[in-house]
Amino acid sequence: MISPKHIFLSTALALASLSTATFAEDIAAPSGTYAMDPTHASLTWKVNHFGLSNYTARFTKFDVKLSLDVANVANSSVSATIDPLSVKTDYPGDVDFDGEISKSDNFLKAGTFPKIEFVSKTVEKTGATTALIHGDVTLLGVTKPLTLKATLNGSMPSHPYAKVPAVGFHAEGTINRTEFGMNYLVPYVGEDIAFVIEAEFIKAD
Repeated sequence: MISPKHIFLSTALALASLSTATFAEDIAAPSGTYAMDPTHASLTWKVNHFGLSNYTARFTKFDVKLSLDVANVANSSVSATIDPLSVKTDYPGDVDFDGEISKSDNFLKAGTFPKIEFVSKTVEKTGATTALIHGDVTLLGVTKPLTLKATLNGSMPSHPYAKVPAVGFHAEGTINRTEFGMNYLVPYVGEDIAFVIEAEFIKAD
């Protein structure tokens, strides 16, 4: 019979092995600098609307730069910029709702703050293909800490068209808009804005 102590030790060893594993075991692409492929990337966000729905929209102009170290993911880094004028809500009719969200003083104030930025500080490996990216986001001139949950979607040593290494990542996070001074329509429109990034990257160096 296997003793509980043996089971505990085996489990602990397995978890330790997982925590020290590297992306190199799960990724087919090498370390290096990667540029986002804008034709295969999306950034969507959602916010609670009157407790009835999670209203969903997107940004169509953004860029992410990735420095990837597959042997030691903690040495990796990410930076991103978003054009607030690229909001797309698909709001029907003649109302310029995209312009209201992007330009109004109630929301993104793009005339005063022409970009939203994220810069990573540390990357924490959490699993074979997952990590937490800790960094700072700057919105409406205010900088706050933000942690992204990242997942490696896939990788290849040579993209069939670009003929260079490629990787794909999913990342998600949440910000509280009131922390950046965006208080309009709270609590009818929620404080938390959740977002998801799906992006493919091509090796650039």
